[in-house]
Amino acid sequence: MSISGISNYRDVLFQWQGQQLKSTGSETAKSSAANSLSSLFSGSSMTSQISSMVELTKYAMDAMGVSSNSRVTFSQITRYREQLQSEFSQAVKDGLAQSGISDLSGLSFELDKDGNLSAVGANAQDRKAAQAWLDANPGLGKDLRAALGEAGVDAETPVQFRLSSTGRMTAINTTAASIQSALDGKADLTKDLRAGLSKLGVSLDTPLEFGFDEEGKLAVKGSPDAGASINQWLEDNPELADALKAELEKRNVDTSAVSLRLGAEGSLQVSVSNAAVNDIQAVLDQNSAAGKKLATGLDSLGIDPNINFSIQIGDDGSLTVVSDHPDRDKVQRFFDENPELVKKYRQIETLSGIDDARKAMQLAPSDMRKRIQIESMASWWADSGSASSYFGAYSGGNLSVLSGLNLSV
Repeated sequence: MSISGISNYRDVLFQWQGQQLKSTGSETAKSSAANSLSSLFSGSSMTSQISSMVELTKYAMDAMGVSSNSRVTFSQITRYREQLQSEFSQAVKDGLAQSGISDLSGLSFELDKDGNLSAVGANAQDRKAAQAWLDANPGLGKDLRAALGEAGVDAETPVQFRLSSTGRMTAINTTAASIQSALDGKADLTKDLRAGLSKLGVSLDTPLEFGFDEEGKLAVKGSPDAGASINQWLEDNPELADALKAELEKRNVDTSAVSLRLGAEGSLQVSVSNAAVNDIQAVLDQNSAAGKKLATGLDSLGIDPNINFSIQIGDDGSLTVVSDHPDRDKVQRFFDENPELVKKYRQIETLSGIDDARKAMQLAPSDMRKRIQIESMASWWADSGSASSYFGAYSGGNLSVLSGLNLSV
């Protein structure tokens, strides 16, 4: 049951301990019942307060998974609220701590012909956070594209780079990357090559490099002890060479520009000589300030999990973060993107109202129970008040819910 649905109980007749005060019958009976309730609770204000109290308790029981014919104590409701409060605090703390870029090495950046930068990476949260910063700082990409143009790099040339934590931009050879991806998808080629080298007694403690010779044959580079045997194996098992040539033909790359490297672990690593990539790298190195600005900007995206702010819930159920901290808007965006946390806060807020209402009525739990038991009553459910009558404070990674801090006057 959602908190917004509490007022749905307005038309439900309250029954205490299986008894019911009928509203049907003569006007005299109705008047007597009304006078009795009025006298008992000192006016409609008290009746409305207890009605709201019962409404909140009904919600608490439903939220706790307790059946309506069961009993629940104030201490049980309080413990449940404290559990939700602890879960909320931890979820907010973890969420804020992870709001920045968790793994910069997992991101790369693409620059289109118009100077627009796009973040690329498998981590959707990192990609989204980085893209938001890039969109807010469009000048960086525009300046890079202008510098590349001045260096003679065609606007249609693909530009992709990685960024180190120190801000160094390293151009990515997109041709080599696409060929590498294709070979990674054919893992059996690497597996067969390793098996063949093992049979020949070739150790890979020192990595081997391969390339195409003048005749277009794949051969080992350098002069390893078993060089002739390795080349013969490659000629007898042409699957690797054929697969690599097919990828090169797709991209119109000459075989002389490609080399392979195989170490003790991992797949074959592809290198493709590309003059355009060298030109791009030269421009990136000359614009190191842009890289440092990008790295600094992305590093500042994280939010201190111990930030202090207050939470206010409006009549429409919306959550507003109140703080003079520079990261206030980031925290607001965090809650806007995590509606389940807003729902949990509203649950905490409503449960907090139960004990607050009891204290405001200056009744001990036992006194309230006795007072209600004096006479079974029927009451149309009253609104439990504006949601904005509660104000939450998040400080040092923990939430506290305080009542009456923002009441209208």
